[in-house]
Amino acid sequence: MIYVILGPTASGKTSAANCLANFLDAPIINGDAFQIYKDMNIGTNKIEKSDPSYRRYMLLDIVSPEETYSVKQYQTDFRNIDINKYPNIVVCGGTGLYIRAALYDYVFPESETQDELFEDKSNEELYSLLKTLDPKTSETIHVNNRKRVVRAINLINQSGKSKSTIIEEQKHKLIYDNVRFLFINPDRETLYELINRRVDEMFDNGLVNEVKNLNNKYKLSATAKQGIGYKEVLDYLSGIISLEESKELIKKRTRNYAKRQITFFKHQFDCEVFLSSKELVEKITHE
Repeated sequence: MIYVILGPTASGKTSAANCLANFLDAPIINGDAFQIYKDMNIGTNKIEKSDPSYRRYMLLDIVSPEETYSVKQYQTDFRNIDINKYPNIVVCGGTGLYIRAALYDYVFPESETQDELFEDKSNEELYSLLKTLDPKTSETIHVNNRKRVVRAINLINQSGKSKSTIIEEQKHKLIYDNVRFLFINPDRETLYELINRRVDEMFDNGLVNEVKNLNNKYKLSATAKQGIGYKEVLDYLSGIISLEESKELIKKRTRNYAKRQITFFKHQFDCEVFLSSKELVEKITHE
């Protein structure tokens, strides 16, 4: 059985995954886009390496923050795991698109790059063109990721359809048997309190120093820089905003992100819904 634990940020997914994996003696596959990165720990609320449950994790700490990492790469890495070796597996994370791409018959449209057609265009001009042609796809690509922007534009030129349209037309089916989607969805007031508390704890635990060290150690990729908590602290360190402004901005953006996560999970997965991680664990362990 594959148990997929979903939920908005700060809802208690990691706690539920650790308890369930210990009960089932099962591995945990990370499904969070930024926990993929090494040394991005406090801002992603990653499980500590000293925690006994850390040894159960796969696809955690596998990529340098200098590298870009895509949904397609995650799909490949996930499917390279020999799922059949394990009686049970726990998948845990808040990046719904990663989890959907991994578990469903999800095909990524490809095109030739042909960057020479756009040599006279700046990154900003190309991104603006993509926003006009395919606004949905533009939301998933950073303005400076020129290669992906050009590919998305070329796909439209070559096929007559946008990447988002091609994806939406696919009838995605689960490629694995026996999958249960377990969705932790606290009431909104409780969730926002949990988010605000987590952000305060991140700063108390040394988020600013973590970002300083990352910035000194690595040439951070555009993807890594986009993590909520990291881009705001980078702006603080650059003198663009104050420390308090960065903290409040992280809280606001995290709340907005949580709303988008909830909407995605509700519409994309057939879920069993729980108000808390405790409720989820009690249900599964007493079946």
